[in-house]
Amino acid sequence: NMASTAMDLISPKEQASEWLLGSAELDVGSWSGLDESGPDKLGIGLFFRLQPNDGTLRVVSIVPGSSAHKSGLVMIDDKLLNIDSESVFGWNLKALRSRLHGPPGTHVTLDFERGEGVRRKPYRINAMRGSPQYIAYQDMYGPANASQLDNLVLQKREEQKFNSMVEKQLKVEQAKFAQVQEKRREAEAAEADLKRQQENLTKELYEEEQKLEMIREEVREAKEKAKADKKSFLG
Repeated sequence: NMASTAMDLISPKEQASEWLLGSAELDVGSWSGLDESGPDKLGIGLFFRLQPNDGTLRVVSIVPGSSAHKSGLVMIDDKLLNIDSESVFGWNLKALRSRLHGPPGTHVTLDFERGEGVRRKPYRINAMRGSPQYIAYQDMYGPANASQLDNLVLQKREEQKFNSMVEKQLKVEQAKFAQVQEKRREAEAAEADLKRQQENLTKELYEEEQKLEMIREEVREAKEKAKADKKSFLG
């Protein structure tokens, strides 16, 4: 039932992270479901893992609002048997993804099985490919308008992504400019300090030259006085 399904819903990113940390498929690119492979090819809102013990493909996450979720039938750990009447036994996750993904608005038939032994219960869903947003638009505005609206939203998302990238680059450039300005201030401060030191040295040199000149003057005066004293003594 829907209540049981809702309780079993797990965030795809959380589920993916959990399995990546464990022994599940390590190739993120091989996950099947709505993993934003592009606006032209989307899944039906299911993520799978490949069971290492028996090679079966099991549901590990259901995207809320997707066609698989809205069917009210699929539950966590259900085993996938067929896609469009073709057995998936022996498939890897990459092969599964390539078959599940397709243009938004197209349909795919999946056969599942729940339970083991005598309690096994097979069932089938006919799911529409597309993001939860696309599915919602489909319900509200019909197939013709849903694709246009979804493309507009995707275009807006790309614009926001581009603007975010530009803003991030702008912050980087602003940080670089601030660093250059700081270095310039430091260089100007160092230059001013050197200029002060040069002025102080020039002043000290001038003072020393003045002292030396005074000493020279005193020496000349002493010599003249000594000469005068000598003449006076001889005379």
